Amino acid sequence: MLVFNPHNANYPEPKNSFQRDVFAFCQQWKLGKNEFLFHTSGSTGKPKPIYLSRLNMIESVNITKNWLDLQESDNVLLCLPIEYIAGAMMLVRALVLKLNIVMIEPSQNPLEGITKPVNIHLASFVTTQWSTILQSNQDLFSVFSEVKGILIGGSELTSSLELLTRDIHLPIFQTYGMTETSSHIAFRSISAQFDFYQCFPPVKVKVNQESCLCINSPSTLNQWIETNDIAELLNDNQFRIVGRKDFIINSGGRKINSELIEKFCHTFFKLNFCDFNSFACGLEDDFYGQKLVLFIESKDGFDFKIQLVDYLKLNLKPWEVPKQIIVLPEFLYTKSGKIDRPNTLTLHLNNLKS
Repeated sequence: MLVFNPHNANYPEPKNSFQRDVFAFCQQWKLGKNEFLFHTSGSTGKPKPIYLSRLNMIESVNITKNWLDLQESDNVLLCLPIEYIAGAMMLVRALVLKLNIVMIEPSQNPLEGITKPVNIHLASFVTTQWSTILQSNQDLFSVFSEVKGILIGGSELTSSLELLTRDIHLPIFQTYGMTETSSHIAFRSISAQFDFYQCFPPVKVKVNQESCLCINSPSTLNQWIETNDIAELLNDNQFRIVGRKDFIINSGGRKINSELIEKFCHTFFKLNFCDFNSFACGLEDDFYGQKLVLFIESKDGFDFKIQLVDYLKLNLKPWEVPKQIIVLPEFLYTKSGKIDRPNTLTLHLNNLKS
């Protein structure tokens, strides 16, 4: 654990590569660097390089400042890799707003790295970190008694994780954003049990002909960008995410939304008091073109295959029921905590060949 003000003239000697990268980013910012390279998460394919300008990121900082009323000398927790936008934006907020950084090397439970009393005013976690934190039964109020926002991003909370989160009386938000928008452009309150995202006041949204969300924000320099997220608009500033265009499976001439299947799987797990990660995808098939397959992560096997299929048959159309269920001991994950579907699938196929 290291607490430091990025505006100090001298930084301590870095003790690991994470600290070294953080100090280097701060120095580049203070020297006026105008463009920074980031990469997308890579959950749907190879990570893409994206350049963001200094102004892009400053506009994003202003959105967060106005939302959470961040003040000079507030403490922000940095526990995410800074080569991705969520971690880097914590640094930029501290640099622009003169905040203090509580730096902990990224891990599944970064709160274990807090070694002395500190009040965190802003924290950001990926879903896998938040899940580990909740399972640890740590006293969150000892760290977050003055918190203005605990932000969870990277992927959607499972229904069971969301239920656990609702019982915590702290300002906890699921955020929506991406590298191209310099972090979040919308949020939903977990405690308020909203199932929709609320845009920040300057942000505009619409959908294109494929029902994919389009965003116009100060953090995109008021340019419209198209996402691959299929969305349902409630009004001009509220929306729900239905799924990813990338995750549509074309099986036997029918288009199947894999995330709808995953949603019903999570409901089944919850009803049966178990918690498994899963994802549906299309495997190449001579008859169907793409055969619908469900992958489940479990080191100890999965004894509910028949019951799960029966449940899906009751709630889905016949062609939306997986043709096969494959149990893997472990999935691969991106650094932002999302299931790395392409590489998990590739690893499984390579194991079949060996």
